Amino acid sequence: MKQFIKYIISLILGLFIIMVVLDLFYTYVYNTGSYRNKVMWMRDMESVSLDYAVFGNSRANYSINPDIIYDKTGKEGLNFGINASGPFEVYLTIKEFLKKHSTERIFVQVDYTFYQTTPDDVGQLSWIPYLKEKQIIQEFKKSEPHYTYLYYVPFYRYLKYDSRVGFRNMALSFIRKPPNFLNNRGYLEREGNLKNDEYYEYTLQAKSNPYINKITELCKNNNIDIVYFTAPIYKPSETFSALENNLSNYYDLSESINKKKYFSDHTHLNTAGAMLFTNKFIEMFYSRSPVN
Repeated sequence: MKQFIKYIISLILGLFIIMVVLDLFYTYVYNTGSYRNKVMWMRDMESVSLDYAVFGNSRANYSINPDIIYDKTGKEGLNFGINASGPFEVYLTIKEFLKKHSTERIFVQVDYTFYQTTPDDVGQLSWIPYLKEKQIIQEFKKSEPHYTYLYYVPFYRYLKYDSRVGFRNMALSFIRKPPNFLNNRGYLEREGNLKNDEYYEYTLQAKSNPYINKITELCKNNNIDIVYFTAPIYKPSETFSALENNLSNYYDLSESINKKKYFSDHTHLNTAGAMLFTNKFIEMFYSRSPVN
């Protein structure tokens, strides 16, 4: 019986050691390998001083092309829009950005996800490799206690989210497969044309969001001009007046483009739509005259 108990203990100990080693290796790759997401890119890049930076979810990611802005205005900027990011992830991204970078102005895309106060199931994935860092895990634990298990159990977070941060992505990062968002300063192209001509349904709630409030406060403390905006939606079912009532310096651009040919789906612009919207963006926030 003693031999059996010793055998079980040795198996458990061996498994624990393997999990610790794998955890350390995966985390090392996510800190040193090729970028698999914009969080890795932002953390690894040399310190930059920008005229502006764009944050938000996929609707920011596919809407604003900094190359066009630079060509027409000379303004230096980057697009840090990350797919599926809610206010929690956007706040984390801006907070992480300001640790080593600076900018005169921050643009934050907000929409029907404005009132989301917990980590998004998909949006959080870019942050999972960094949960061992004190400042990051503290933010996650404030929202939901189950992140404690991801913090204390080695390798568990990589197993739980294997499809997005597990072996495949780690291996691609390890062999330094380049990402596709570096060519356009963070902007990603989206092809296709919307077929559905119906209204896009969503519901807005008339209340504030603590993470949006934190973003505003963070920008204020760093003397950064903060601008909130809503990117185009094809046939939105309701207005964004609720956001106007909760945000200062907010611009509702949800209906600034209304032709179906410029959308890949109801909430995302295609490449032609992004070009058109970026030019409208320039007209609203920057002069078209190039910097001499």
